Amino acid sequence: MKAGPKSAVDDSPLPFKPRSKVESEKFEKFAHKFIKTPKGTGAGKPLKPRPWQMEIVRDILDSGARTVGLMLPRGSAKTTLSAAVGVFVMTTWGEAANVVVFAVDERQAGLAFNAARRMVELSEELSSRIQIFKDRMYMPSTDSSFQVMPASAASAEGLDYVLAIVDEAGVVNRDLFEVVQLAQGKRQRSVLVAIGTPGPNLDDQVLLSLREYAADHPEDKSLRFREFSAAGFEHHPVDCKHCWELANPALDDFLHRDALQALQPPKTREATFRRARLCQLASETEGGFLPPGVWESLNTGELIDDGTEVVIALDGSFSEDTTALLLGTVSTEPHFHTLAVWEKPKGDDGWRVPVEEVEDTIRAACKQFQVVEIIADPFRWTRTLQVLQSESLPVVEFPHSPTRLTAATGDVYSAAVAGKLTHSGEPKLAAHVAAAVVTEGDRGMRLAKASRSRQARKIDLAACLVMAHSRATWRATKKPKRRRARSFRR
Repeated sequence: MKAGPKSAVDDSPLPFKPRSKVESEKFEKFAHKFIKTPKGTGAGKPLKPRPWQMEIVRDILDSGARTVGLMLPRGSAKTTLSAAVGVFVMTTWGEAANVVVFAVDERQAGLAFNAARRMVELSEELSSRIQIFKDRMYMPSTDSSFQVMPASAASAEGLDYVLAIVDEAGVVNRDLFEVVQLAQGKRQRSVLVAIGTPGPNLDDQVLLSLREYAADHPEDKSLRFREFSAAGFEHHPVDCKHCWELANPALDDFLHRDALQALQPPKTREATFRRARLCQLASETEGGFLPPGVWESLNTGELIDDGTEVVIALDGSFSEDTTALLLGTVSTEPHFHTLAVWEKPKGDDGWRVPVEEVEDTIRAACKQFQVVEIIADPFRWTRTLQVLQSESLPVVEFPHSPTRLTAATGDVYSAAVAGKLTHSGEPKLAAHVAAAVVTEGDRGMRLAKASRSRQARKIDLAACLVMAHSRATWRATKKPKRRRARSFRR
């Protein structure tokens, strides 16, 4: 990235005088002349919008709608197209043609900005007229800008834009979207584009709300909605080529068919694949942690021998919930067995987890096995971890942050469906894994209970499995440090 504003900026008009008065036709000529594809297939070559992409451009630039909703599967170059439209608007729509980009977070919004920034850098005509900053581009000759905005409703107050791009509208915050939407009216010509793939929460999301309204009110020309999906064909198998082609206009162009094939269930859950790759609104957005039959297929019936190098994972609470300890062998394909489980007896409201007993069980295991790590989320177990650490036992904290849990859940899921882990067949572990579900957020899937009810089936051993697998496989691939030879002088 070129740092800071340029010392000398060309304030002459762009050498661009299209004969057509239709904005989408102007954009197509503008793209051919000034825009190069910033990455992926065709990177560095002039951007050539496909016919289906020009349909989207006409919705945005020609329809006269104040709000445009666009639903496309992942891999459709949504970000690249919206960035190109943003650069076109900023440079050709006259004075103070301000373009703003929002998404579920600033990192996601930055993807569109970075694509636009790179387009400007690759064009001598554009880069000589536009100043580039960290999260903003500015064209002094017209006082126009292209800017990434913080993903909060408060930051959107008082906006004055001609084009607002709300990326990942399937998961973006509704309060933020409504503030951006209500900022319109200050310009004779302005448009808000909500673009994305359906999010996991089908009950309340901006993208599907726009879709539903457009279907119910076709007479309202202030809203334009377009989708590329295989909706209505949910009864077709997930590998239906007709559905793939219907939902993915870029298939066999810059979206490669083998990539879709490689993501087929059980590598991903069927509901997730249908939503993300076919834009089908599968009702099961939360499901069992593992596909049916997978856990049973990993049962060897074997215990863990004394002296084996293992990790111990601890998960639980002090009263209402279960507390569990799980053993996992240190290996790239680890083996798991339940060490101990403490459960609240029915009707005993005064019961508490016997913390000293939990600690003694860990101490005993450290004598029976070669324990290289004792793993736990420090929440509620700080004292126990401190006590064990003071005894020189190998304590490792595993905070349950979204980023860490998302990565660890994905790893153990992939390992299980690929047959790269095993277990002893212990019934309690099987029950907890069967009770676990995964929830999806913008960063991926995470382990969760089926409900927050106290009567919900327990999943503590499944949570232990996620932690133990993460650390056992990491330990197995970590190369031991070589000790330097020492020389001694007499």
